[in-house]
Amino acid sequence: MLKTPMNEWILKAVQIETALMALGEIDLPPDVGVLRTEAEEKVRTLLRAWNGRRPLEQVREWKQETQEAGKPRDTELSEVVAELKREGQGYTLHRLTGGGETVETLVAGARAWMAAGGEYYYGHWDAEEQVLEVGRDDETGEPGSGLVLKLTGELVAPSSLEG
Repeated sequence: MLKTPMNEWILKAVQIETALMALGEIDLPPDVGVLRTEAEEKVRTLLRAWNGRRPLEQVREWKQETQEAGKPRDTELSEVVAELKREGQGYTLHRLTGGGETVETLVAGARAWMAAGGEYYYGHWDAEEQVLEVGRDDETGEPGSGLVLKLTGELVAPSSLEG
């Protein structure tokens, strides 16, 4: 993902929410249940405070190129292309450039690979939403506890963080 104030904020908010969910899933004896309830309230307070620190979104103009069987500039994605070609699988390359950043995403069927901000992501491609779901739970067909990235390498904020 790109190193932006909004991405950093979303990532931390997701981590706090994950901590809250983890507290709720710990099977503790009743005599420490009060402590867990207190801890959950403190984490909720932390999440509310963090939500209040939401940065303004940066507006960035993106130039988008979409190429069937395109050649990525990124070396690691080029290796993925070589493997896809060995498998005889078709793919599409999405390249977005803007603000001195380049984000490349390879899409092959329901799979996708992204290079953004010097990091690499692999996951499920949602063609309708045009997003990469990292950590998807394929058994239920729902996003898992992972991240959802736009083609721009920007995180999609979970609905619980919106507003």
